[in-house]
Amino acid sequence: MALTLLGSSVIAGLITSVLGNLRAAAAARREGYANAVRSLIARGEYPYRVRRRVSDEPDVLAALVGRGHDLQEQLAACRTWVNSEHRALGELFDKALADIDANVKQATADAWNQAPMATASGMNLNGWGPGDQRPHLARLERAIAYRFGWRRLLPRKLWHLEP
Repeated sequence: MALTLLGSSVIAGLITSVLGNLRAAAAARREGYANAVRSLIARGEYPYRVRRRVSDEPDVLAALVGRGHDLQEQLAACRTWVNSEHRALGELFDKALADIDANVKQATADAWNQAPMATASGMNLNGWGPGDQRPHLARLERAIAYRFGWRRLLPRKLWHLEP
């Protein structure tokens, strides 16, 4: 009787430990993907920061350049993490970044060539910029959902990534 009781306690402890580890792994995965998407959004917003700079003083320029470098490092780290976590999602992350960069690079170059903003009304860019980057993120976001819960067990060919 005591052996049965002890055995069931050990099994319950093991199950609790496994479930706790699964929850922790899912939380880490969730945070990693949130950081990756946050970095892609920041990449899409960078030209607006450059365009809305208030001066061409060295400290303002240095802050923007520093932010750009930090963003590049962050994107490289996210790319590495996503690719190591799941190859198919790594491909989708790379595609989203390439699509965003196709719009952002020209807008960033144009922003650097524009004069700094001198008035509050100048902050209204009236349609200037790379535009909405959300469509480039949508497929990646749908795929990320397949890394959690029961959908995690589905093979990629069963993922429904189109709206």
